[in-house]
Amino acid sequence: MRRAVWPRVVGGLGLAAMVACGGAAAPADTAAHAAPAPVVSSAPAPASVLPQTVRPFQRAVSGALVFQSDVQGRPRIFALDLATGQVRAVTTGGDWRDESPRWSPDGRWIAFTSNRAHYGPSPESGTPDTDVYVMRADGSQVRRVTTDAGNDHDPSWAPDGQSLVFSSDRASRGDLYRVRLADGATTRLTTNFVGRAIMPAVSPGGRQVAFAAQTLRVGAFWNFQVHLLDVASGRTSPVPASGGACWPSWSRDGRALYNVQLEREPSAIQRRDLASGAVLTAHADPTLWSYYPRVSPDGQWLVVSLSREHHDGEDWDLALVSTSDPARRIPLTTGPGNDRLADWQPR
Repeated sequence: MRRAVWPRVVGGLGLAAMVACGGAAAPADTAAHAAPAPVVSSAPAPASVLPQTVRPFQRAVSGALVFQSDVQGRPRIFALDLATGQVRAVTTGGDWRDESPRWSPDGRWIAFTSNRAHYGPSPESGTPDTDVYVMRADGSQVRRVTTDAGNDHDPSWAPDGQSLVFSSDRASRGDLYRVRLADGATTRLTTNFVGRAIMPAVSPGGRQVAFAAQTLRVGAFWNFQVHLLDVASGRTSPVPASGGACWPSWSRDGRALYNVQLEREPSAIQRRDLASGAVLTAHADPTLWSYYPRVSPDGQWLVVSLSREHHDGEDWDLALVSTSDPARRIPLTTGPGNDRLADWQPR
């Protein structure tokens, strides 16, 4: 049994499912039950290589984003200052992958996933699975949060900053768990959920968790659908008319969900009012796939990832979309590398 190392913080998913809904498809060294990949002879990109920004976008909006990019080879975490357009590397490394960054509610910590425990000078043996980590906003004080065998994905902070909800294939094909940061106590929130419970997003009030699962039968296949988990009771319910929806993200007031809609190609971003059931198109472009929506602290912008390709030859870049005018879009990054899963630093 591996010993847990809990961070001092105050304040499974299968590859097919990830690829179907725009997940960052892992190579053989990070997929579940896969052996480490051989070392590639070509030299990695130098650490000075950073995602390229498109300027001047900083006149329209301010704040800071954190996101993952594979511009240096394997995914790393980067931060983008919207006021200056400057990009800095938050994590560095060699063979491992750092992914799915999320700001803590106080903006001082970043949660992310990584398989770094299986690399470096004292690597763990066994399958190089992914665990949840937290670190300071500058990349210092990295602490490992989960250690169980299995792949832990997509951490989402509780609003009090005391715990994280994440998806994992540690005991099933994909279920939701909550880990308390003070002592590492872990609670299983779903059990063998049909269609895999993945892509969790904790509501602003902390009472619900939105997540995606392949629960709708469409011919010989299963389609994604968004579900809501009531944390207190453990009950789950599908969001009405959410077929083809994945990657849910809450509005700042908790009254609506943004999600990726896959029933059209290329994909679009939707906004669905939970009380009325009204669904609006928050972003759509007939030439671009749209993914990973996250709302700005003031509620005026979405940050999204856009690509002309879905999976083959994909090249994802970040952009801002106005929540009041879906036709208004501001590109943020360009050039090589896949820039994904951005998140806004709270103010």
